[in-house]
Amino acid sequence: MTKELSVKYNDSGIKMFQLLSLLYQGEADFKDVLHIFMDDKVSPNNANVNLCKYLNSLKVFGIHVEKNKDKYRAFNLPYTYNFTREELEAIQKFKSCAKLILSERALKSFDKFISALEIRYDSETQQIATELATDDEFDFSFYFKKLKEKFDEFEKYIEENQILEVTYTENGKDEMKVTGKPLDLIFEKRKALIKLYNNRDSQLYDIPLDSIRSVVQSPQKSGMPAMNTTSIVFKLRGRLAQNYKLRTNEYSKGTDSRGNLIVVNTNEDVSSLLHRLMRYGTNCTVCTPIAVKEQMKELLDKTIANYS
Repeated sequence: MTKELSVKYNDSGIKMFQLLSLLYQGEADFKDVLHIFMDDKVSPNNANVNLCKYLNSLKVFGIHVEKNKDKYRAFNLPYTYNFTREELEAIQKFKSCAKLILSERALKSFDKFISALEIRYDSETQQIATELATDDEFDFSFYFKKLKEKFDEFEKYIEENQILEVTYTENGKDEMKVTGKPLDLIFEKRKALIKLYNNRDSQLYDIPLDSIRSVVQSPQKSGMPAMNTTSIVFKLRGRLAQNYKLRTNEYSKGTDSRGNLIVVNTNEDVSSLLHRLMRYGTNCTVCTPIAVKEQMKELLDKTIANYS
């Protein structure tokens, strides 16, 4: 009898450690958690009952486990980290910098490391981290220090309300020329861009600074601040309309009588937007403005010609 109890207790202890090991890795899949409590002698229903008993046992030791859909996540694990606000601010900066600098593959590994770190925060650290998560205003222009002269040059153009004729290369080959008023310098992942507004076609252009070949100042200055928004309306249909995730510079105007999702996009570079919309094929239609609609048609015709 004592031997049977000893085997039972040992088996329970192993299961508990297996459960904790899964939870320490981050979010644990329900099927993986349930598998711990299943064997040839235990049915799925009984395994569910056993799982609830073990989760209740963890509560006794102060470990709170929450289930979200098919994922389990543990809080207040026995081994936790206590970071100061200054240390958490440094971690937050690393996270923001990683989004800017790291490749997609490296970023996945980095995010996995950060997730493993965050799950071990104690309650006080979690609270501070939540407060800091809303503050993501970090300036990473230092990453583009080789373009500092161009930064200074365009900042002066913006301040003086200049109108510029900018010649630049697109895709490293085709030379483009656009005239307009520079509105802002922006920093995206691995890119520093000047946002230029062309009053004639009412379009915004995001031009990479390192692709600019020449800048010519117009003798005239902009008499009034240019519009800083340009709106493009497009429709999405089918499953795409149901599953489409709006971007920060987009909002929805609902659906039409056929169930098509109507999306209004503002302040996005027209060329970048159209190349993105092309991926949706016949499930996407550009509605307005007419000039952009025609531009989309020309882009599609050019692409088809290249592959025919």
